[in-house]
Formats: sequence, structure tokens, C-alpha cells
Amino acid sequence: MNKKNLSILIILIVVFIISFIFFQEKIPKNTEEQSINLSSLIAKTKSEIRTGHKIQIQIQNGCGLSGIAKVYTNFLRSNGYDVIEYKNAPHFEYKNTQLIIHKKDTSDFIDEMIQTLQIKPNFITYNYDNKIIYEMTVIIGHDYNNLDSYNEVTMHYEPF
Repeated sequence: MNKKNLSILIILIVVFIISFIFFQEKIPKNTEEQSINLSSLIAKTKSEIRTGHKIQIQIQNGCGLSGIAKVYTNFLRSNGYDVIEYKNAPHFEYKNTQLIIHKKDTSDFIDEMIQTLQIKPNFITYNYDNKIIYEMTVIIGHDYNNLDSYNEVTMHYEPF
């Protein structure tokens, strides 16, 4: 090995040693310092905190306004609900927004959903069916723009 190659090798070793000494403090010592509790990033409803169960919901567009089911999906998801499907209702003639309950063990969530959506309790129906995977279906009716929740939905979520 000639003197030139030896000098380059020595310089590289010195640079490596110096960088290792100065930068090792910036590297976390254990994985606890690196890890983030991902569950803390997902919103939880009051009922979920109390029961440990995240409610699953289907949203249907029952008024025909394009995109209304999607904005309510975004709204409910950001409030901690698991909206697993959104789609059009069988028809667009629903005058009022409705809540259809599919599972008997969702009583903890009904009042909370009424408050979140700010719908009238007299538009709740019960259609228990164990074959349906979600606990509730919300059908957005022609009264969507009269719901108090609509003001929050249109101010904070993407327009349709």
C-alpha cells in the first residue's frame, strides 16, 4: 500500500471515529424512545372509552345529494366512530335522517349518536339482524341541512 492510500484510509477512519462520538447521543438508546402509541392518534367516543368497544356504522345517502354520505363518514370517523361503509340508500325519498339499530347490545351508543348527529330521537328504528356486521345504519334524509351537526360537518370537512 502506498503512502497516498494509507493517508486516505487513516483520514477516513478518523472521520468515522469522530462522527461516531459526536452523533451517538442523537440515536435513541432503546425502542421505547422511538415508538409512538398509535392508538393515541385515533379518536375515541365516550362510549368506547367506557365499554372498550368501537361502534361500527354504515352511512347511507337517502336524500340524493351527491357526496353527503362521504362528508358524514369523515365527520363520524373524526369523532371516533368506525364507519365501515357508505353508499346510496335504496331510494332518495327519506324526508328525515334516520338511525337504524341492528344489534341489541348498542344501547350505550344510541344516545351518543343522537347527540353527535343532533338528530331527533323519534327517527330511530330497530331492525335487529345478526347477519349485519355493523351495529347501526345512518340514513341521511332531506332534512340534512336542518340538522345542527350539518353546520359542523360543512365547516370542518371536505365539501361535496
